[in-house]
Amino acid sequence: MTDLSLRELCEELSISNATGRNWIKLGKLLPSYTKGRTPYFTREYVAALKREIRSERNTALKSRRNKKFVSGNFFYRSYLSPRSCNIGAVQKLMEAIREENVLADSAAIPSLLADCALKLYADRMGTEPGISFVDYLQTCIRPVHMSDQWENFNHHLHDLIPDIAASVRFCQTHPALFKTLYTYEEREDILGLLYISCRHLGERKNTGSYYTPSVIVRKLMDSLSFAPGRKILDPCCGTGNFLLQLPDSVSFSDIYGNDIDAVSVAIARLNLALRYPEASAEEIRAHISVGDYLKETESGRRKFDHIIGNPPWGYTYSEEERMQLSRRYASASGRNVESCDLFLEQALSDLTENGCVSFVLPEAVLNVRSHTAIRKKILECGSIRSLEYLGNAFDQVQCPAVLLSVTHTGSRFSTVGMQVKDGEHSFEILTERAVSPNCFSFLITDPEYQLLEKLKTPEDKCFLADHAVFALGIVTGNNRKYLLDEPVPGSEPVLRGSDIFRFRAAPAAQYLVFDPDCFQQTAPEERYRAPEKLLYRFICEEPVFAYDNAQTLSLNSCNLLIPQLDGLEIKYILAVLNSSVTRFVYQKTFHSVKVLRSHIESLPIPQAAEEEQHRIIETAEPLILGTADDPEAQYLMLDEMIFDLFKLTEEERLLIEDTAPANPKLTFPGR
Repeated sequence: MTDLSLRELCEELSISNATGRNWIKLGKLLPSYTKGRTPYFTREYVAALKREIRSERNTALKSRRNKKFVSGNFFYRSYLSPRSCNIGAVQKLMEAIREENVLADSAAIPSLLADCALKLYADRMGTEPGISFVDYLQTCIRPVHMSDQWENFNHHLHDLIPDIAASVRFCQTHPALFKTLYTYEEREDILGLLYISCRHLGERKNTGSYYTPSVIVRKLMDSLSFAPGRKILDPCCGTGNFLLQLPDSVSFSDIYGNDIDAVSVAIARLNLALRYPEASAEEIRAHISVGDYLKETESGRRKFDHIIGNPPWGYTYSEEERMQLSRRYASASGRNVESCDLFLEQALSDLTENGCVSFVLPEAVLNVRSHTAIRKKILECGSIRSLEYLGNAFDQVQCPAVLLSVTHTGSRFSTVGMQVKDGEHSFEILTERAVSPNCFSFLITDPEYQLLEKLKTPEDKCFLADHAVFALGIVTGNNRKYLLDEPVPGSEPVLRGSDIFRFRAAPAAQYLVFDPDCFQQTAPEERYRAPEKLLYRFICEEPVFAYDNAQTLSLNSCNLLIPQLDGLEIKYILAVLNSSVTRFVYQKTFHSVKVLRSHIESLPIPQAAEEEQHRIIETAEPLILGTADDPEAQYLMLDEMIFDLFKLTEEERLLIEDTAPANPKLTFPGR
């Protein structure tokens, strides 16, 4: 058995290679040996590390782990609808599993699922078999005569149990786990809830699987209409949750599903056999299949009128797989291959004319640079029918999501008729808009769009792209070790993002001895020591900039900007960047919780004569120094001056004030 390289260890632990190298440097990881310049670790050592992390005995290795990796069992209450009567039953079973310290392995999971399926079948049919799972296992060992209807269901149930002898032993060891009662509920994926609750989240970190809450599935279904005879596919159906929630008007003969996980497919077949008892075992097997949707041959493909589902996000591909995918998919041509982009690209190719793909996707698909290729593909072959922003829709996953429906029109992309929704706010786009693959920004009404176009017109404006120096704050690699609550000889204040407010920073609450050789990452020191610079919050829904002329250090939650626009003073630029006009442009262009360099570079800054700049700087100075008698009134006065710079009408000013209000907590320290 071969040892693992550092890169392979990092994949196992869900950390970046940079973090792995830093942990070796800090003594958190101990290589067995080094070959060339590559550290190697025994598989036993890596397995022990994973056990320690899962048991939370090793907290030192959890602080910088990938957020996709969460250990332990987790109960997905939101997977079913809140009114489901089975939530309590599954939750009690999970508690019993924890009490008995059961390892959810290849014997436990199939046995518990089959027990649940048997009881759901008995309740659904009101007929035989009313037998326990233990008795059912005996019928597998010594076959008995069964009704045709039960024999049909048994085909799918038998697929779920790979090792009957192991299941018998598990039942004999844990009889209490098979006393749970379940009730059949139409359109509720009870088997799916049980399956995903049993599995360790860490076991699916590389598959990109995020199980979709019932409320999100129903949102998607409510946004669609299914005409009779239309063919429907879920190319990553999992346990069949999306297919289960199709309306009654859809015949099973029009339903198709596919997934790479054989256990999930077995569960999906059971679910659909329960929902459609008239469908034969052969028909269900033919329509719900195991396979890799992205690798299916062209000759084996068919066209569909609707393609629905939640494709994998962030699947980890090997180098060889990436090379193969890049030869087939335009969206696999970049450095990072995103699985959800590949599924969307393939789905667009598999649609009939005017067919529609409706996926749950990460919001990043709309605006992050790495997804540019798939946005270009959408522009080439379809138009967005509807778009709904969901926010953080998944348990324990901090990743905003959207519902995106794209119609394959085969003609030029059009924004006319697009339905957009964000929470309770919804509207229809009635005008044709210029759309670039660089960013899809549609959370903006027609009047707001017209104003935004006016503000971004290059005439009499300039931009920071190619006219500024940017730098990231310090990444220490171990804040607990390097950050100090009290100053010591040689230390100096260091600012976090939470210390940054408009125009000035709050006094730093922590200190740091600046020693770049000890830290994981730093910018060149001269950037921190610039005579004048602007500091801004990295994690924020709106731009917040503070002035610094004290050469203050900052952490990576607080990045810095040194403008280099000829003829424009830094405090003037600060005033514009902190204005409500800039906030409006930012929020209507970038639906993001991270303030990125590319965002800042595209913000318009009006050209202004020296005298005009000095008037604005004079008004901003009390806010920079913290000497304003009434900061709110001072800010409003400055804002009015910047409205004038952009030549805005009273109606346009009111639109900005109504649609992009400032967060007062970000404006003045201590208020």
